[in-house]
Amino acid sequence: MIPDTEICIVGAGLSGLALATMLRAKGRDLILLDARDRPGGRVLSQNGYDLGPSWIWPHNRRMLALLDRLGLRSFEQHTTGRLVFEDATGAIRRDLEFATMGGALRVAGGLARVTDALAAALGDALRLSHPVTHLSEDATGVTVMAQGQTIRAGRVILALPPRLAVQIGATAPDVPTWMAGHAKLVATYAAPFWRTNGFNGDAISHRGPLAEIHDASPADAQTGALFGFAHPGAAQSPDFRDAAVAQLARLFGPDAGNPTDVIFKDWSADHATATPADRTPPASHPRYRAIPRTERVIFAGSETASEDGGFLEGALAAAEAACMNLDSVLGHS
Repeated sequence: MIPDTEICIVGAGLSGLALATMLRAKGRDLILLDARDRPGGRVLSQNGYDLGPSWIWPHNRRMLALLDRLGLRSFEQHTTGRLVFEDATGAIRRDLEFATMGGALRVAGGLARVTDALAAALGDALRLSHPVTHLSEDATGVTVMAQGQTIRAGRVILALPPRLAVQIGATAPDVPTWMAGHAKLVATYAAPFWRTNGFNGDAISHRGPLAEIHDASPADAQTGALFGFAHPGAAQSPDFRDAAVAQLARLFGPDAGNPTDVIFKDWSADHATATPADRTPPASHPRYRAIPRTERVIFAGSETASEDGGFLEGALAAAEAACMNLDSVLGHS
């Protein structure tokens, strides 16, 4: 049977998009499928604010090189000022000269500028709103069922979390999906008033509903924003938004109780990201490692990277490894 495509990549997050770009540069015939109606996977920006990952680190050589290639600018996470700490009883300290994300970098305009740029270069090779429901491998190729269509591919690359790969028929270990059980909320303001009050926007709370808060203001600081990660399960409460805004006012003063906008994303309820098992986050960062390929199926999600697994840099490392793996079986083109 003649395949519809030489290579079918499942998952148009950072790893899948980067891999598709690498393979297109080598002249490979490919299709990139994603269940969502947008590219980016767990990279999600709304009005320039990141609802998924936010940070790049100075040692993330792949991410920094990608920004340079795309002509995108990074800037340092704001760290000047004091941290706010709230214990489980509601007692608050505001005298801590500490910044939890010193040295981190953010992308001006949001990280989705990276994934949007990669997606735009792929043209009709990228097929959104194509959830893959099943795949089966045989001696001559792989049959992929997606959106009522049957696609025949010579090789398939699964650029998605292993737990999602298992749901469509792949064999993979039970590996937690990093940050899949979390929710993120962003509150925007006319100005980053906490900075003039001597705070850096960082807060740690054992009371909640937000557990960890940071400054999410744009690079020019002409407007202000705070973002917070919710305690697991907190975002499923119907009063989560109001409780989070009330918490921001409790921590940073009454001005924080009057945001111009509030947006949030509960990743634990996103079926294209999380499984029920992901609603209980791992106690610490898992030790991710490569998943052995079969004859025709290769894994390439961030959680399959032994270097920086689960992070943005890990997504690019996994894409590189999958590209090298394909070269070894198909030959360099």
